[in-house]
Amino acid sequence: MTAPLPLVEPDIAKLLDHLAAQPALARRLGGVREEWCAREIGDGNVNLVFAVRGPAGAVCVKQAPPYVRAAGPSWPLTPQRVMFEHRALVEHRRHAAPYVPEPLHVDAAGHLLTVEYLEGHTVMRTGLTAGACYPYFAGQAARYLAHTLFFTSDLALPARRKRELASHFEANTAMCQIMEDMVFTEILLPHPRNRWTSPELDADVKELQQDIELKLAVSRLKSRYLTSREALLHGDLHTGSIMVSGPGSGTGTGTEPSIGVIDQEFACYGPMGFDIGTLLAHLLIAYFAAGTHGPDRSEQQNWLLSAVEQLWDDFREHFIRLWRDHADGDAYPAALFAGEAAGALEAERQRHLDELFTESLGFCGAEIIRRIVGFARPADFTTLTDTTVRAEAERRALALARSLVTAPAAYRTAADLTTAARNG
Repeated sequence: MTAPLPLVEPDIAKLLDHLAAQPALARRLGGVREEWCAREIGDGNVNLVFAVRGPAGAVCVKQAPPYVRAAGPSWPLTPQRVMFEHRALVEHRRHAAPYVPEPLHVDAAGHLLTVEYLEGHTVMRTGLTAGACYPYFAGQAARYLAHTLFFTSDLALPARRKRELASHFEANTAMCQIMEDMVFTEILLPHPRNRWTSPELDADVKELQQDIELKLAVSRLKSRYLTSREALLHGDLHTGSIMVSGPGSGTGTGTEPSIGVIDQEFACYGPMGFDIGTLLAHLLIAYFAAGTHGPDRSEQQNWLLSAVEQLWDDFREHFIRLWRDHADGDAYPAALFAGEAAGALEAERQRHLDELFTESLGFCGAEIIRRIVGFARPADFTTLTDTTVRAEAERRALALARSLVTAPAAYRTAADLTTAARNG
């Protein structure tokens, strides 16, 4: 095993030495080490990320420092998170290969994860802030969610296999703790990590943090996150952890456009609605931010709301189809629902998805609040330099978010959600 790399500052030379020592990676890059070049490309909050290119191809290398990258050494964090990310990549790629990059190598001692380099892709949030639309996104994201959530759940897996798989992620406690604190607790307290558009939103934040109904509703969501073991979650599924290959219906390269879901270091077993709700939240964040640009972004705003509807509607359709065709798990045993009982099971599927939608909306609202009031605010809002305009967009988003958290059952369909966003 190669010696660990220094984790305080990136060392490109040692990174290339590490890759050269792995025959499969060296062949993928081609040529000799002296022909390779590396550059840091990470813009996330947690890890260092490098693109390394050689004559034959490229790889992406993630290095986990022993702290949160965006905060520095003052916020320690176990670098072993790359091991959980690797395991999640393997499992999710098993069920949704077209949408998950191939994991190539993991080095536990060096805290390094090497994955397929997604040629021609860019971070989705980067494109959204520039006004791009991705018509293929919602359909592909819906299939990714349906396959990863269904096939890692008790609906598809024997109970023993599901428990075994879940046990592999139980030790990812540090990353889960971050979500438990930032999404469900710190936003409702005067916590030093919180950030918001001040002074414009000072009164709004004070009101949120004194809202007992909201605190109770968020605490119920936190309890679900803490206790549910429904499926293997990505754990932080937003537009900054999704790569896209280009706007429009094609890339001009003769290949179909595609998404690539990355950054699985928060992976854990939890409630399905958490992943769904988080992604819906970031589409809505992009919608409210786009509204500050005037009529020039009206097309993008319309597309974002259509993507919200398609994401849920397609997910529901795919998930129910998978449940009908691949119900091999110990939940709802097929032997109990033969003959006349089949109709009752179909009604139960529909009821189950109705409940999942309602729960997803609650998580959606909590994520919107934390991204406006808490740590790790998204570029959708932070790139808006006029703080008065930004605060007004954030205020509209907060109003919708509070409604989603405290009264999610008021929204029966995804169209109800987008209507509320449009009228907010």
